[in-house]
Amino acid sequence: MTQPILYSFRRCPYAMRARLALCVAGIACELREVVLRDKPPTMLAVSEKGEVPVLVLDDKTLDESRDIIFWAFEQNDPQGWLQDFQE
Repeated sequence: MTQPILYSFRRCPYAMRARLALCVAGIACELREVVLRDKPPTMLAVSEKGEVPVLVLDDKTLDESRDIIFWAFEQNDPQGWLQDFQE
């Protein structure tokens, strides 16, 4: 698997949630900070919404913070946070 790419904006609360989940799960990613008024064509090519966060994986793209959080903890959930949602 190639390293995931996370398009983010540092002050966006949804992007913060995604970054936090990836950090807690111990998943390294290439962080690409986005200037929202000048979105990069590479991000727009993988996400029609053009909003952050966007996580680009080998086989799919996730463009909702909740989906990124669940994906991260499905890979590695060292603190058992997903258990609360599965009960």
